[in-house]
Amino acid sequence: MTSGHFHSVAVDSITIVEPLRQRKIRSSGHIPSLANSIREMGLIHPIVITRDHILVAGASRLTAVRDILGWTNIAAQYQDELEEWVLYGIELEENIKREDLDWRDRTRAIVRYHELRQAKDPTWSQSKTADAIGLSQPAVQSHLKVAANLSDPDISNASTFKTARNTARRKEARRLQDELNTHNPVIDTHQSPIQIVDFHEWAPSYTGQKFNVIHCDFPYGINADKHQGQNSQLQAEYDDNPDVYWALLGTLTLHLDRFCAESAHMFFWFSPKHYCKTWEALQELDGFVFDPYPLVWQRGENEGVAPDTSRRPRRIYDTAFFGWRNDRQIIHTRANSITAPTTRDIHSHEKSIVALQHFFEMCVDGNTRLFDPTCGSGSALRAARALGARDVLGLESNPEYADAARRALEGNS
Repeated sequence: MTSGHFHSVAVDSITIVEPLRQRKIRSSGHIPSLANSIREMGLIHPIVITRDHILVAGASRLTAVRDILGWTNIAAQYQDELEEWVLYGIELEENIKREDLDWRDRTRAIVRYHELRQAKDPTWSQSKTADAIGLSQPAVQSHLKVAANLSDPDISNASTFKTARNTARRKEARRLQDELNTHNPVIDTHQSPIQIVDFHEWAPSYTGQKFNVIHCDFPYGINADKHQGQNSQLQAEYDDNPDVYWALLGTLTLHLDRFCAESAHMFFWFSPKHYCKTWEALQELDGFVFDPYPLVWQRGENEGVAPDTSRRPRRIYDTAFFGWRNDRQIIHTRANSITAPTTRDIHSHEKSIVALQHFFEMCVDGNTRLFDPTCGSGSALRAARALGARDVLGLESNPEYADAARRALEGNS
């Protein structure tokens, strides 16, 4: 990277002005080892200064020879003798190899060097950048990919480069998978996102755009409508016998491909009473793999259903299976349990918006199209909207629930 024109400059004549550097030296812990390397092998890379002897690159080297080796002179190159990419490369090499930058600054620095080289030589490649700065070609490619997506908060707010890189990879994979369904008709945005229709009637005839997040909260088939516990303000009726539950699951299985994208996630809430049979039934959903460890939402100490106050404890938690179709990846990792309160303004068994958002953060983003075949209070639609979902659609056969859910969704928009 050097030009070959070196000058012997008095160490005491050089001034360090921090704003000229990409960053400040954060500590001096590496200086002794650097001084030892220079003592044994010499100063391989001269420092860079302006004609006024203001340091441009090489603060660590200057500090090592001045404070430890006691040199009075040092080899230097003048800034105006170097091309911009050479100068930037010298500074980049010092920063990324001698002391860690914040990963965002490091990524921007690598990309900036690559762009400078390409501007000088249109045939310049990622492999050449990798060779020039001592990284692997896949590493350079990852930095370029992450830099191109730093406007995405999920990526820019990552705690480490590894997390940012993996998030960018997953989002890219999800985007490519979603493009497989772009040929489908778009959702009619003039229709209400909550439709008064029975899922059994809707599913066989649906021909619209497919959904990549399916949220199923069917009546559990445990006759909970007979022992509602804390009631909602809306006293609408619904049927919660086992036949209803298995019929809805059957319709989901039979017509899945009409509304579910080839790459998708699914949340399926169920009662432990039907754990084994539900698990077996979900294995029949084409292309889906489900985590055997369910998601758990705990309501609170005195909340939940008390089916038999003389013999059994109050049931204060709900469970859901989480599944993915055709290896669709998540965006974020989240805990599989959460404690969160809920309201019962619409439905006596509303899911907590806080809990739903917590679980939805794994897979809901601006490209999400969420479908809920029995949306009840519409809490899943509201949670998805809050996370920026592009489209939501819920079905509800009870007009009273549907009307209340619509008002809640509009008030949350």
